[in-house]
Amino acid sequence: MSNSENSEIEALIALSKDSSKRGRRQLFNNISDLFLTDDERLSEREHALITSILSKLLTEIETTLRQNLAEELAELEDAPHDLISLLANDEIEVARPILFKSHILAEPDLIEIIQNRSKEHLLVIAERDDVSTTVSDLLINYGDEDVVSHLIENGDAEISRESMEYLVEESKRIDRFQEPLIARHDIPKDLAHKMFWWVSAALRRSILENFTIDELDLNEKLVAAAKTEYKYDVAENSSHADKLIAELAERKELSERFLVQTLRAKQIRLFITGLAYKAELDYRKISRFIYDPNAEALAVVLKALDFDRNSFSAVFLLTRNISDTDKVRKITEPEEVEIIINFYDKLSENNAKSTLRFWQLETDFLEVVEQLEEDMDDQRVYL
Repeated sequence: MSNSENSEIEALIALSKDSSKRGRRQLFNNISDLFLTDDERLSEREHALITSILSKLLTEIETTLRQNLAEELAELEDAPHDLISLLANDEIEVARPILFKSHILAEPDLIEIIQNRSKEHLLVIAERDDVSTTVSDLLINYGDEDVVSHLIENGDAEISRESMEYLVEESKRIDRFQEPLIARHDIPKDLAHKMFWWVSAALRRSILENFTIDELDLNEKLVAAAKTEYKYDVAENSSHADKLIAELAERKELSERFLVQTLRAKQIRLFITGLAYKAELDYRKISRFIYDPNAEALAVVLKALDFDRNSFSAVFLLTRNISDTDKVRKITEPEEVEIIINFYDKLSENNAKSTLRFWQLETDFLEVVEQLEEDMDDQRVYL
């Protein structure tokens, strides 16, 4: 060590004997400067000594100085781990840059902070660019709605399939989770489609446009379900509508034109029964699509069945009023009609067919629709 370096160390030792607030501040600044600017010429022993002194001084120095040090150390790749850990556990004004930027913090450090520090600490950790699945799981377990929302919005955070399933379920009751979940690049397609049943019209369209069901996925589900060809059984106690639809199907007369005519004639049960047969879906599921204020599911079914634009337009307009219980005809705004017709035009036939096939094979969505179905029963009039 040179004479000048010896002089610096001797000056620090002398300054350490000054216990005044001003002396403590000066000592902290001098040591910080030496540590940050002359790190390469410090021996390992001197480096350890300075780190030890800094750590002890942190409890005696005002927040502003600790903040400045944290900002300086946050992006250093060779900052001492003990000092980084100490700053990360400090009050949030000091800890924030370390928690957000420093890669010196290892997963065990983050786990300890999540388990023992404040909500504000968790919020910053949720925004890091290296959040692992383990850290994500803990943030979900220990954090509140705000913390989880920050995590979902962080596209760099890794989230396990199990946690993603949980967050999708939570999005039924917490609307703010929905849009960022759909925007994530790593959300599994089947979970995105599961959310279809409770998100807004705009998000439904986003799901259909951005999460195309692969044939491979369908084939795997087909094998797993060992699904046979759809068969329409007519029991002895079946309704007139069931029997008529079965007869028309047998004669290959269950056409698009026939279904639109039944709707115009207000034969609602006959229309739903016929559409359910053609779509190979349960009556109650098709009924849900008809009574749903958002018509995206109905659009998928009709596009998959090759209904032309005029037929879809007619079905859409005619079904907007069949759930009225007060007999007052609702007015469908022209803007609403234009939006859904444009969506129908843009929806590809392949997308619609694969989505419908997915609905036919996916059992989870049936349970979800059944739950949502119960909420709508009071609004319906079955004819």
